[in-house]
Amino acid sequence: MDLGLTGARVAVTGGASHIGRAIVLALAAEGAGLAILDRDAAQAERTAAEAMDRGAAMAAVIPADLADHAAAATACATALERLGGIDVLVANVGWNRPAFFLDTPPEDWDQLLHVNLTACMSAVRAVLPEMVDQGHGAIIATASTAAFGEPRQGVYAAAKAGVVAFIRTIAQEYGRHGVRANLVAPGLTLPEEPDTMGANSLWQDRAAIMNDAQVDYVARKTPLRRLTKAEDIANAVLFLASDRAARQVTGQLITVSGGFAMR
Repeated sequence: MDLGLTGARVAVTGGASHIGRAIVLALAAEGAGLAILDRDAAQAERTAAEAMDRGAAMAAVIPADLADHAAAATACATALERLGGIDVLVANVGWNRPAFFLDTPPEDWDQLLHVNLTACMSAVRAVLPEMVDQGHGAIIATASTAAFGEPRQGVYAAAKAGVVAFIRTIAQEYGRHGVRANLVAPGLTLPEEPDTMGANSLWQDRAAIMNDAQVDYVARKTPLRRLTKAEDIANAVLFLASDRAARQVTGQLITVSGGFAMR
């Protein structure tokens, strides 16, 4: 099926590494024009080069710390200028350090909330007026199965649950303007190769995220008996980004976890 994304103008926040990278490359293969917004400029440049090789109409790199509202607004304004508008926003920035709630110091709360929730809100706030003016647009935000409640994920879970509620509210408020807003919720998704993530990726310290025993537990408890790959998330994003495939889909959350979480 032709998804109709050739020439679509797409901004991907957190698009340099891992899941964001897979999303960028999947959109590139559809012929979209891309802006990669990420604080890791070096990794973003590598991803942009690969995107051009895959068939992207363009691949602009816009370095920014999306957790800072002013920086996010400036970066999204630059993306609008470079792309000539934005048809699709993929709000994918995320960060986590799993720990039981009483072991999560309050000084970490702000970072978890800003990176996972505020960065999404800032990006949407920056591009939404353009989408309203042009009468169409698709917003896809990366949530997490943690949003349903998971041990060792207290503040992260709260932030991602906030993303779910926020995006569904956007869908309700701006659907009348032709804007669709949806979410994907990845299950455990491990990087497969070192070159798929940059130096700033949280997965550089995998032991701080999840040890081998925990990974094995997730695999055993997953009905499909396999872990989610970044490409699985990217394929769900392609569906939601396409007005041809998902014209009547808004306010929805697609959980991509092999059945580990069913909502």
